[in-house]
Amino acid sequence: MNIEFVYFDLGNVIVSFDPKIAVNNVATRFGVDAAMAEQAIYISGLQDRFEHGHVTGEEYARIVRDSLAVSDAQMPTAALLDAISDMFTPIESMRNTVTQVDESGTRYGLLSNTCHAHWDWIARQTWQVSSLAWPVRVLSCEVSSMKPDGGIYQAAEKLAGVSPASILFLDDKQENVAAAIDRGWNAVQCFGGEQAEAALRQYGVIS
Repeated sequence: MNIEFVYFDLGNVIVSFDPKIAVNNVATRFGVDAAMAEQAIYISGLQDRFEHGHVTGEEYARIVRDSLAVSDAQMPTAALLDAISDMFTPIESMRNTVTQVDESGTRYGLLSNTCHAHWDWIARQTWQVSSLAWPVRVLSCEVSSMKPDGGIYQAAEKLAGVSPASILFLDDKQENVAAAIDRGWNAVQCFGGEQAEAALRQYGVIS
């Protein structure tokens, strides 16, 4: 197999995450009801709009404050965006795995459904996932399309600059993998760690 480009998903492949932690952060840091916080952020569809890039961070914060009937002073925008983002943990072995891909000479990048708040928070941490120096980064909030919609894959193909058959994509969700395969990509549903490394070995990217 001639894999010329590898795309990694972010959540559950490079970092693990738990939305319940985000909800609890908002509830405890700002003294609001957890169920109401979950409704405002997730159930309402606001987080989905944020990850599509349809609202800015300030607009997102204003909508949450209005939903929870709190003031700007009680819930500053920066503090809220950090609270919803402080739910990620690095999958430590992936640092070495991505390094192996880099050393193999195979080009690679990140293909993620995420918002600017999450990405910015991750980039500021001491473990800095962004310090892996992703040569190519396709974030849903920047291309206004989320997996498994075709638009984000189209943007990824353009940046990869290789034929779909030469792309390998690792993602934790079957629907995202299926959408990639429908476009002619090679794709494997897996989680970060041993599963991701095994997939890369299977396709001959690392030895």
